[in-house]
Amino acid sequence: MSLMLRLLMITASSFILAFGATGNNTELKIEKFLSSSIRSNPNIKVLRYKIVKIVDVKKIPGWKAYILTINLELLKQNNRIITIKDVLFSNGKYISRGFVNLQTKKNIKDSILNTFSIAPDKSYYDNEHLLYGDKNAKYKVLVFSDPNCPFCAGFVPGLIKFIKKHPKNFVLYYYDLPLIIHPTSSVVVKALIAGREKGYKNLYEKVYGVDLNLNTKNPKIILDKFNKDLHTNITLKDIQSKKVLDIYNNDLKKSNKLMVNGTPTVYINGKLDLYRNKIAKLMNEYK
Repeated sequence: MSLMLRLLMITASSFILAFGATGNNTELKIEKFLSSSIRSNPNIKVLRYKIVKIVDVKKIPGWKAYILTINLELLKQNNRIITIKDVLFSNGKYISRGFVNLQTKKNIKDSILNTFSIAPDKSYYDNEHLLYGDKNAKYKVLVFSDPNCPFCAGFVPGLIKFIKKHPKNFVLYYYDLPLIIHPTSSVVVKALIAGREKGYKNLYEKVYGVDLNLNTKNPKIILDKFNKDLHTNITLKDIQSKKVLDIYNNDLKKSNKLMVNGTPTVYINGKLDLYRNKIAKLMNEYK
């Protein structure tokens, strides 16, 4: 699920609005529009936004897509700073958040964001994050996932099962990405890392089969449920260890570097698989 719409609400929703500014510089108009209209979640501080790329929308003559990066400070996550990307459309007079193709039901902005994706470098494919498969496999699959994300729960277990059956052709590199919309995810992810460090096996397969979306932020209560459901013995001391926190924070930095803000996000051989169509096709072929 995309984090952008959860974090920020821009006045230009799915409808089209007219600019109040005059003049010919559309980029300046958009910056003025953002300054006056962007509203954030009270737990988030907008630090900076920047138009990083402008592309013509070929299917809609006269309109351009303005790709934005927005720096946010997450006030309730130890002031963690993340960068997210979004797109606004304008023809110089009107502005819109998106256009939906009536036949495919897909928003044009998704394909535009896909062209702006950053490829993961070699550092992402290390032994620490290799979950299953042969590192010399033909297809290197990189996934960012939150165990409390329902979309991940519907996708990741099947992906893991598939790659375990085809270890010579596929290798899976897994990164934890706890989303702020799931209050328990931070503790759950740290517990998974601690469990991995303590030698527990198959935790990432088991965790998607239990419900750890609790109505609490108390780490002890979350850990008690985690240990009960996954048959582990992870302590508060374990999840607060320097090694676990270093791994946890490094994973967050890696996701931010790629501007990954939603889960599950999948890359195949360094290319973003936006709708997970390619991995679905490969899984079907190898069946």
